[in-house]
Amino acid sequence: MDKKTKNRVKGIAIFIVFLAIATSIIDYKNKEGKPQNFNFKPSQQEYRDLKFINKAQVNFAASDVRKAQDEISSIISEKSVKQVRKQNEPSFGAYLFSVPQKQLPQLIERLRSFGVVGSQTEQIDTSLVNIDYDSEIARLASYEKEQADLNAIRFPADSQNRRKEALHSLIHQSRQNLDKLKDAENVLLYIALSPLQKDSNALLIIKIMSLSFFSWLGIFSVGMVIVYFGTRMLMYFLAAIGIKGLNANGVGGGYQYSGYGTYGSKYTGRYSSGAGKRKVKRVYKDKQSTPTSTEDDK
Repeated sequence: MDKKTKNRVKGIAIFIVFLAIATSIIDYKNKEGKPQNFNFKPSQQEYRDLKFINKAQVNFAASDVRKAQDEISSIISEKSVKQVRKQNEPSFGAYLFSVPQKQLPQLIERLRSFGVVGSQTEQIDTSLVNIDYDSEIARLASYEKEQADLNAIRFPADSQNRRKEALHSLIHQSRQNLDKLKDAENVLLYIALSPLQKDSNALLIIKIMSLSFFSWLGIFSVGMVIVYFGTRMLMYFLAAIGIKGLNANGVGGGYQYSGYGTYGSKYTGRYSSGAGKRKVKRVYKDKQSTPTSTEDDK
């Protein structure tokens, strides 16, 4: 390999290295600055709307979201009394289910085994604290009996119609209270799963940047080799089909036209100023010519 070719290869290598460094920096900044979209609004609204005496909300983060989703799904299938929501997304998850309240501490510890438990909130519906299950059943039976008696009247008065409407609302509320009291020993658990944020220390940044740099360096190197040999093959192909002007090395060879050499040689032979130049004798009108013979003097 001659010196010119070595310098050319060296310049291309330096260009590829700097291009890989620049691409790695841009790629890292784009990944760091890209906002992550975790839409927990539907699941949060559903958690607020559901009526349970006991509620608990846990914000949970894991480095491996896929593994955490599988683990939480396993917990739901093993421990849940009632499943409300199971939402697995590519980068987050939302889960709503009820479990026995006495098992909640064990469940939280199990979550800590494969992730980080953030904020944890427990709520109690105080409106049902002083309501007894048996007393509520008796109250519902009384409302239903009174409603049946009013329905038996063929021509009820206005006050009786208003009472029937009120009984309808009281029966609905009493049934809701009974549904809640049935789950008095359970807790509605809401788990919001998100990826664990990476620590932004210098060693981790260097590691990420190095992996990205070598990846891009390999991609650009392979691409440059493909472009080089592809160009050479294209030149051979063009030469094979009779298109001149570029040789196999990719250097312009100059187009040649038929008959140019013959015409050029004639033109050069006629008008060139080299050897074999034609002599021209010049005659001036005002000047007398020199006599060539001595016969006139006689």
